[in-house]
Amino acid sequence: MKQKTERRQRQQRFSLRARLASFSYAFNGLLTMVAEQQNARLHLVAAMSVVSLGALTGLTSLEWMLVLLAITLVWMAEALNTALEYLADAAVPETHELVGKAKDVAAAGVLIAAAFALTVALWAFWPF
Repeated sequence: MKQKTERRQRQQRFSLRARLASFSYAFNGLLTMVAEQQNARLHLVAAMSVVSLGALTGLTSLEWMLVLLAITLVWMAEALNTALEYLADAAVPETHELVGKAKDVAAAGVLIAAAFALTVALWAFWPF
């Protein structure tokens, strides 16, 4: 047991190469999500549109902060939802009631984040 612990500690030492690899895995995940998920592409178009509109209308610092927070929350929710769907499909390829419920709840998380983003956008852009 002690040998396993020592081996893990050696493997967990900081490595710039390992950190760079972890970023490449994350960017690969982002590219996979955008390439394979229609909703991710819709979120990308919406985010680009909102950022462009924000640049045109001259949002305040607070408005920018909230808009970017909302965009980030939607992307995080979409990424977690996508990851859960991939894992669920790999673990249980056939239809299963509990897997369906898990996917629905994860999708609800995206819906909640998107509703927040819409609320922020309405607040930030309302007079325009």
